[in-house]
Amino acid sequence: MNGITAVFDKVFVKRFYKVNAGFFLTVLILAFGIMSGQETIMLHHGVMLAMNNNLAHCGIGLLVFALYGFKCLSFLLKVTDEPENTFLYELQSLPGFTLFILLARLTVSVYSPLLIYAVITAVVGFRSGHIIMPLLIAASQLLLCGGIAAVHLRRITGTWKAPIIKLPAIPGILKKGYFTYLLSFSLDSMKGTFMAVKLFSLLLLQVMVTVNEEKVSRENICILLMFLISAHALLPVHYVKFAETRLSFLRNMPMSLLRRLLLFVVTYSIIFLPELLFLLWNEHSVLPVGVILSLYATAVSQLLLYTALQYLPGITTDRYTGFVFVLFFVSMMLLAALSLWYLFIAETLVAIAIYFFRYYRYEMKADEQ
Repeated sequence: MNGITAVFDKVFVKRFYKVNAGFFLTVLILAFGIMSGQETIMLHHGVMLAMNNNLAHCGIGLLVFALYGFKCLSFLLKVTDEPENTFLYELQSLPGFTLFILLARLTVSVYSPLLIYAVITAVVGFRSGHIIMPLLIAASQLLLCGGIAAVHLRRITGTWKAPIIKLPAIPGILKKGYFTYLLSFSLDSMKGTFMAVKLFSLLLLQVMVTVNEEKVSRENICILLMFLISAHALLPVHYVKFAETRLSFLRNMPMSLLRRLLLFVVTYSIIFLPELLFLLWNEHSVLPVGVILSLYATAVSQLLLYTALQYLPGITTDRYTGFVFVLFFVSMMLLAALSLWYLFIAETLVAIAIYFFRYYRYEMKADEQ
């Protein structure tokens, strides 16, 4: 069984944390890196006590756990269905209970960040004299992990053709056209990922406004925006793959490179409109409109740069994640010394140079076609 566990770690666990590295970095710094150590401990201790004292607060916490569990399940099922992983279906030759235990261990490996938080919350509840709420939290984690493992088991041992969990279709609100291809793709084929990213982004902005209502600053907003851009870094990967597979016919169309690049510019400009409107509505008294617009422009230019990076030769998930981390820290350093407009211009010029030089030299890897 150690061999199967090693395969699971390589196919699922390592890839899960690499793909979601930006997400975990954002959450880690926002949850534990903004305030001082003592304030952070008091904050989380208060959250845990609130979950144990009040059913409504407990329900909100369990909803967060469930959403993360859904994220884990979606990833596990997606990877299982990839053509190169069809060998996983051979595992149905194992005894059902043995396979369930292996999948439960896999589930715990990807769910562990919130599982640890839930366990600590339950312990805090017991130590503070509560019984029902800590038991409810513990039982919910057992049911959630067991349910994820059971669904994954059914996928491997069954013959399902349709997705187990499928979000309802979003009515067509966009007129189909060249500049709405990627937006339509976002609201159709990847609406779960897209909606999760946008809700997460707006939620973090709201938390920032609520927590720092009296002392919010330009620096805080700029730092948070860099986190939010990193959280969006997965979108260019999907968009380039979509453009170079299902929209590959566009390569035969008589269009300039500038028009091809504008497809991504328009898409990212629309994607970041909610954040722009949020800042204009809530932070206009703190930040000048010019600074807010420069934040918006920087967000668009950085995603455009992430898009151009997809056309570099030999780009892999590991290398792309490394680029995202490097650009994040470089941007943070430049923000302290330069105007955001300089950063916007620099990122835009680099993105255009890479895209124009690499577009006609780009070749998709065989496993992406």
